[in-house]
Amino acid sequence: MVKPESFKSVEFEFQVIKNYHFLTAFAKHFGTIVEGDKVHLPQWLGEGYIQHISLDGMALFIHNYKLNLDLVLKRQAIANTESITLKFDRSKFLSKYSQQQHDPFFLELTGFEVEIGTCNFNTELKMPADKQINFLIIGTSRSYLTGLLNSESRATISDLVKTQPSFVIYDVILPEMDHIIKQIIRINGATELPMLLYKTRAQELIYHLFKNLSKRPVIAPVNVKQEDAEKIYLVRLAILKNLNSCPLLPELANLSGLGLTKLQKLFVQIFGQSIHQYYQAMRMIQAASLLSSLSVSETAYKLGFTNLSHFTRVFEHHHQLKPKQFKSRLLSESVS
Repeated sequence: MVKPESFKSVEFEFQVIKNYHFLTAFAKHFGTIVEGDKVHLPQWLGEGYIQHISLDGMALFIHNYKLNLDLVLKRQAIANTESITLKFDRSKFLSKYSQQQHDPFFLELTGFEVEIGTCNFNTELKMPADKQINFLIIGTSRSYLTGLLNSESRATISDLVKTQPSFVIYDVILPEMDHIIKQIIRINGATELPMLLYKTRAQELIYHLFKNLSKRPVIAPVNVKQEDAEKIYLVRLAILKNLNSCPLLPELANLSGLGLTKLQKLFVQIFGQSIHQYYQAMRMIQAASLLSSLSVSETAYKLGFTNLSHFTRVFEHHHQLKPKQFKSRLLSESVS
């Protein structure tokens, strides 16, 4: 059992193998107990719970807590490529770049995120103290997920799930997905037919995710090794750290140690956009945030635009509103 005295952070290491029970192992490690389908955090660690719901073909893990100490969850890779996890992060603290030091103006850049991948990767989630942590993980098998997607006849991202032994895909949580996640969290002992509702909502969540992913450009899928995925996330971090300057592909290739062609192909597969498209999309997400405190011209300058008309055109393309209209709407919403 972990002893809390003088600790600033604690770790829990696990591996997704047959008959492994996450809650039981977590409870033993931290000196608490499993009650029903939940393990409540010991008082010294924080307040909240982790819930495990077993379903036919799927398992749901709901993490909902606020910590007194930093917590690191380390999942060790397994050789089996049949196991797949889908992580829906609503806390904004779990991504591979969100805990980096950013300019204060860029603190609101990260959004709610989804990450899908095979379990033959090592993963590490770092949860900070004094922040509300809220994320949902669906654990399933490739065969189960493929069965849900089998009716899709067009060439889409689902082909990657069906054919590639090792992969990771990133997307954002759309409002309809977020609504379903909140519904899942609200299910309790008083809910009628709770297990049926859990399964229905989980499948509905997968439906909306893959409906959105199917809009991505069709490319020949590539098997993604862990070291390559880490390199692509490093490139993404470099892009996000400098949104006022267009990234130079040769510099990003040199940073990652990947060839230019491989870099671009893997980036599109994981993030669904070219590097430049992703850069502009993140730039415009940041522009929308900056407009709440800066003028249109200040926002454009902050993001590296030297031509205000160009900024207006790019912003309108992404948000379907001109920056001045968007700012006016923000102001009207703040006083209503």
